[in-house]
Amino acid sequence: MKFKKTFPILVAYLIFIVIGIASGLLNISWTYMQDTFKVSHDSLAALAPAAMLGGLFAAFLSGSIISRFSIGPVLVGGMVFAGIGILGYAIAPAWIVLLGVAFIASIGKGTMDAGLNNFASANYGASVMNWLHACWGIGLTIAPAIVTHFVIYEGSGWQSSYVLVGIILLLIGLVILLSLPLWRIRQSSDTATQAQARPSARYTLRRPIVILGLVFFFLYGGVEIGTGQLANTLLIEARSLPQEIASSWVSAYWASFTVGRITMGLLAMRLGDRTLLNICFGFTVIGALLLFLNVSDVLSLLGLIGIGFGLAAVFPILILQTNDRVGRDHAVNAIGFQVGCAGLGGAALAGMGGVFAEYVGPESISFFIFLGALLMVALYEFMIRWEARKIFAATR
Repeated sequence: MKFKKTFPILVAYLIFIVIGIASGLLNISWTYMQDTFKVSHDSLAALAPAAMLGGLFAAFLSGSIISRFSIGPVLVGGMVFAGIGILGYAIAPAWIVLLGVAFIASIGKGTMDAGLNNFASANYGASVMNWLHACWGIGLTIAPAIVTHFVIYEGSGWQSSYVLVGIILLLIGLVILLSLPLWRIRQSSDTATQAQARPSARYTLRRPIVILGLVFFFLYGGVEIGTGQLANTLLIEARSLPQEIASSWVSAYWASFTVGRITMGLLAMRLGDRTLLNICFGFTVIGALLLFLNVSDVLSLLGLIGIGFGLAAVFPILILQTNDRVGRDHAVNAIGFQVGCAGLGGAALAGMGGVFAEYVGPESISFFIFLGALLMVALYEFMIRWEARKIFAATR
C-alpha cells in the first residue's frame, strides 16, 4: 500500500523537475534562437503565446478530460505531447514551424501541470503540494546551466538541450504507461457523488470570485515567468554582463524560488496563509524595486533573488485555497483555469516585455517587472476585501 502511494508522487516530483527544465530552457536559449531564426526581441511576443496557449487550452479542458478518461491516461498523453513538442524545438527548420511545435509542447505541459495539481491536491497534503512545486523550481534552476553547458562548453548549440529534455519526457511517459493502475484520484463517497454532477466550465466561470482569481493568476504568471524569461536579456543587453554571469543570476532567481518554497512550506506549519502571503508579497515588491533601481550589481542580484523567494509560496497556497474559495464542486475546473491563466499571463506579459525591450530599450524590462508585482499585490488585496464583504453580507 505504501508503495502504491509513494511511487506516483515520486514520479510526479521527477515530472515537475523535468517540466521545470523544459520551461526554463527558453530563459537562456532565446538569446541564441534569435540568431538561429533571424528574429528580433519583439518576436518573443509571438513565441511566448505559442508556448503557452496550448497549455491554456489543455488546462481549461483538464477537468472534463480527467473526469472522462481518468488521470493516468491523461498524464501519458500529456507526456507524449510535451516530449514530441520539445524535440520539435531542436529540429524546427523555420520560425513558423517553431511556433507550431511550441504550441504542441505547451499542450503537453499544460495537461501535466493541471493533472498533477489535481492529483496531488486530492491524494496528498499541503507539504506534498509545496514539495511538488519546489521540484518545478529545481528544474527551472537547472535549466540555465544545461543550455549554457551545451552552448558555451560543448559548442553544440542550444538545440542539444531540447533533444535531451524531450527524450527524458518520453521515457517518463513510458513509466506512467507501465504503472497506470497506480494513477488514480482518490475520492470519498461525497466527492464521488459531486464528481458525477460536476458543474460545467461555463457555470464555474460565472462565479465572480473565480474570475478575480483568474486575473490574479494571470498577473502572477506574468511576474514569475516574465522575470525568468526576460532577466537574461536585461542582464546581457542592458547591463552588459557576460553570459556565464547572467546565467548564474537567472539560476539564482530560480534557486531562490525553490528554496523559498521549501522554507515557506516549513513556515506554513506555524504561520497562517495570510501572514505567509504578506511575507511573500513584501519580498516580491522590494526585490522588484531593487532590480529596477539598479543601484549596484549586488543589490540588483539581491532584488532578483528577493523576487524568486517572495513568489515561491504564492501559487501553491492559492491552489490549496481553491476548494474553500470556490467550493469543492467547482474546484477541479477552477484549478485547471488557474493553471492556464498563470501560463497565459506568463506568455502575454513576457511577450509584452519583449516588445518593450525592442522599442523602448532592454532596461525597461526592470520597470515592467516592478509594475507587474505592484498590480499583482494590489489585486490580491482587493480580492481579499471583496471576499470579506461578501461573507459579511451573507451573515447579516
